[in-house]
Amino acid sequence: MVYIPPGLHLLVDVDTTALLSAVVVQGSLIFPSGPTPDHVRRFNAFYVMNNGGYVEAGTETHPYTSKLIITMHSNRDDPELPVYGNKVIATYNGVTDFHGIPRQPTWSQLETTANIGDN
Repeated sequence: MVYIPPGLHLLVDVDTTALLSAVVVQGSLIFPSGPTPDHVRRFNAFYVMNNGGYVEAGTETHPYTSKLIITMHSNRDDPELPVYGNKVIATYNGVTDFHGIPRQPTWSQLETTANIGDN
């Protein structure tokens, strides 16, 4: 379990974290981009609770440029956080901010209606 108290800024700069039972953020949890675009960073947890803190992977002006894989672990019968459930990144009175590199197109428009079974 990891607790990040107010005023503490935790920089996740390891390639793969251990499986964390819970992460409670009241300070800052920051994922920096890797050294190259093909760099992969993995974050593993059962619960992430941002309680008045700040969670960041990139910003609008400096987007996350490598690959970040956040895997939430849980079983159907694992305990749930009230209101949020299990296998969750929850934010209560905090900021969770993920910005990656822009991708084009960001949407597409269908020429006709797509029905079930259409290709």
